[in-house]
Amino acid sequence: MEHRLLSDVQSTLSENPEHAFMVALSLITNPFTSNPTISSLLDTLILNLQNCPNKVLPLLATISLKCPQLSSRIISAVQEFIFLPSVRIASLPHALSLLLTDHSYTIGTDPFCDESLFLSLCFWQCVKSRRWVTKNVGAFHVRPSVLLTVLLGITKDPYPCVRGAALDGLVTLSNHVAIDDKSLVECCYFRATELLFDVQKSVRCAAVRVVCEWGQLLVALNQEKCKRDWSDAVFIQLCLMARDMDMNIRVSAFDALGKIQMVSEDLLMQCLSKKALDSTKEKNYPGRYTVKLRIIPASAIAFTFVQGLQDEFHEVRRSACCALQKLMAFSSEFTCEAVHVLMDILNDDSTVVRLQALETLRLISLRVQLKVEESHLHMVKSCLMDGSAMIRSASRKVIQSIKLPKLKMFRLCTEALMKNLELYPLDEADVFSVLYKIGRTHGKYVACIIQEVLQELEPSFDGKLGFHNTRTAALLVLAISAPVSFDREICSIPPQVFSYAVTLLGRISNSLLDLLDQSTLFYYLSRCSKFTAVSASEFFKGELLNSQPKNSNDDFAKMSDWIYAGCSDNLIGLKKVTTPYLHHLNSDDAATSYTQVIFQQVRDLWPMIQLGYMDEVIQTLRNWKFELKRLNKNFHQSTGILSFTMKYLNVIKLYGKAWAYYLSRGDLQFNGTDVLEALLQKTERRLKEMLHRFLDLGREEELHILEFTLVTRTLRLSSGATCCFNACMIELKSAISRVEQLHRERSIELSDFITELQNACEIGKSKNDATDKLYLFQASLDLFSPKHIVLSGEIKYMVADVNIFENSFENPITFVPGLPVGLSLEITLYNISCEARLWLTMTLTEKSTQFIFLNFHEFGECNEMRKFPFVAPFYRTPKVRYFSIKISIGMECLSDVQRLRHKNGPKHELIQLCEEKEVHLSLAQ
Repeated sequence: MEHRLLSDVQSTLSENPEHAFMVALSLITNPFTSNPTISSLLDTLILNLQNCPNKVLPLLATISLKCPQLSSRIISAVQEFIFLPSVRIASLPHALSLLLTDHSYTIGTDPFCDESLFLSLCFWQCVKSRRWVTKNVGAFHVRPSVLLTVLLGITKDPYPCVRGAALDGLVTLSNHVAIDDKSLVECCYFRATELLFDVQKSVRCAAVRVVCEWGQLLVALNQEKCKRDWSDAVFIQLCLMARDMDMNIRVSAFDALGKIQMVSEDLLMQCLSKKALDSTKEKNYPGRYTVKLRIIPASAIAFTFVQGLQDEFHEVRRSACCALQKLMAFSSEFTCEAVHVLMDILNDDSTVVRLQALETLRLISLRVQLKVEESHLHMVKSCLMDGSAMIRSASRKVIQSIKLPKLKMFRLCTEALMKNLELYPLDEADVFSVLYKIGRTHGKYVACIIQEVLQELEPSFDGKLGFHNTRTAALLVLAISAPVSFDREICSIPPQVFSYAVTLLGRISNSLLDLLDQSTLFYYLSRCSKFTAVSASEFFKGELLNSQPKNSNDDFAKMSDWIYAGCSDNLIGLKKVTTPYLHHLNSDDAATSYTQVIFQQVRDLWPMIQLGYMDEVIQTLRNWKFELKRLNKNFHQSTGILSFTMKYLNVIKLYGKAWAYYLSRGDLQFNGTDVLEALLQKTERRLKEMLHRFLDLGREEELHILEFTLVTRTLRLSSGATCCFNACMIELKSAISRVEQLHRERSIELSDFITELQNACEIGKSKNDATDKLYLFQASLDLFSPKHIVLSGEIKYMVADVNIFENSFENPITFVPGLPVGLSLEITLYNISCEARLWLTMTLTEKSTQFIFLNFHEFGECNEMRKFPFVAPFYRTPKVRYFSIKISIGMECLSDVQRLRHKNGPKHELIQLCEEKEVHLSLAQ
């Protein structure tokens, strides 16, 4: 059938081109069309590219997406087409768009280096052509002076879409081109300030971004004594735009305010005040106040942030809150005033705004000594009763991070936490953790409260303990935190209280996993219960702080270092929580303890990922990775559990970025879909590595990785990031069948996400409408949340290494063109099982790769570490004077459904076990 359609295209292309192109499109989009047919169709289209470029170019773009192996032929044909003298300028933007992702051509043949081509497109009468070239100005490699001059001219184009694209082009150039001409930067900046008063809102929105970026450049180019004045001018100009009639412009203005690097304190106070301050009445700055007035009075920014935080749109309120958070670093007085404003929006209707306000308060309390008033606590207390779990969690983090100056305020916080626990029992673990943390920093207050409620903790007349009561359990958690307070002269807690807490050991230890494990907690409670009320305080003051443990593995030493290290923990990075404690443990125990903290905290990060707060998430992940590397360095060895955790955090980061693109899927253009697909492919590769490069993984861990794989494939289907819907469905069902097999073997409980996905696949069989199928997949994604996994320290990481003897760029290996050459290598294998199928890959170009199978029976016994010499013959020596090849070792993924078509190579996909090494070869003299 496809051969007949191909013949139909070839025969009717000249007589009936419309019909021929429709048939060609059906062949390209059909997932069952064979590769030879696509290749033949491509040859036919390339031959007719010059005759019908507007029809052929879209078909070439579709082929390039579906068959990446044909991209090089398409690129070559399009390059030749662009340089033909007879080509119409109207066809060039579409042709150039096919080359945007390719960089294989040389400078001489690079169309993006042709200034005449660039200028022709910029001044072409077609609006679409001018808009395209200004939107993609960053791809052209012409002189910066030419780029800026042309863009400045295009900002006066009569069409708003072209003016907006030119402004976006200026933003792109500010990040990619080094400019040291102050007058040119001023020209771009002031041109953007003129367009802040453009009639079209899209142009004004783009002008805000230009003012922000080029304003920062202008500040950097000024002398030190003028930097602050220019930065203040940019700040005032952006504050004026925060009152624009359009919501998107107000959001952009507040986002830009958060990027300001310096600003005067009097201006910060003015933007919070409702009237003009004496310190700013006489101050004026260069800029645009109106269309005619070029001087801006500083008093014009009064009430900016209060107005933004009371805006009718929650997007503006959230953006204003974010900007406020970043500007607080410039002034402590401004920070104190801003706290009063933030408290007013804790009753906001939008969950996102309330969440951002609480996060801002938390960061303030970590950065400065926040002065908390009782009225403020009442506002935070109301958030503890909120119906949203994320709001309650964020408000608990605020309470955990502030210093309370009065017993009354501390009692108010503890009562609010217990009320939170009473209304929402599922918050128990988090509430207990917060009670413990605030108790250890307010030991005197804890002792006073426990003395008042001691009767509640005592057994009843019949000898029964009432510790099943949630309030009683919470009071016990609060009580056991007092001896580890930084306040040394604290009132002692009666020792029987610690005995009572032992009866709730499992319940309490589950809540304090981020601080200490169950065995350490048990030892701590046991020791405290043996001392009198007078000596307990002395014990913790003297013995724990001053005594040096004789044995590094002593439980008591571990407990003391852990507890005291945790007293000033960083709530984002967890650096100070873990490092001192782990130095006393062996590598396996330390790795297991720290990674359990991370796996628990990942669950708390998940709501932030779902809301798109990737800046905070990435910062947290970065801190964790830093600590993992430091831990690995201290033990001078690579443990499997640390490698697993590092890759797990990379997967979370990639998934978070992909989720951010997924949230904006309604606004995704062609490039956005490509980025999402690339992120998902990279995530799936990492997951496959985790599944196959780690030995001794349990079934629960395998299920955890498979569930992330299902999320990745479901995300690809839901977002429309793939054009091969049927192939992706096959991969999805393959992963589901493996999950079902694990469920049958070990009776592992499946999550709601997997159950819903199974139903979606079954229901999807009877639905023909693709929209209905996508809706089912999108609904299942909303149910996903990562589980807490528990790893043992015994898992092993499979690694390989390849060294080349006496080879470098200055000392290459000699060869004779056309004859094989032997490469002397030293191969090292770590934790590789005898059942693994390893291949040595030698790559000359993307299309020229040679595989050599490594037979384990020739290299001795299977040990944890094996090192052996190996001579690898390379047969395809080219007829050149010098070349280099890349060598690596890969493991064949035998469980992969797809099979490769290598004649003398692996039949399944390879998982790389080492970084590529480069071998240099030179022609024998």
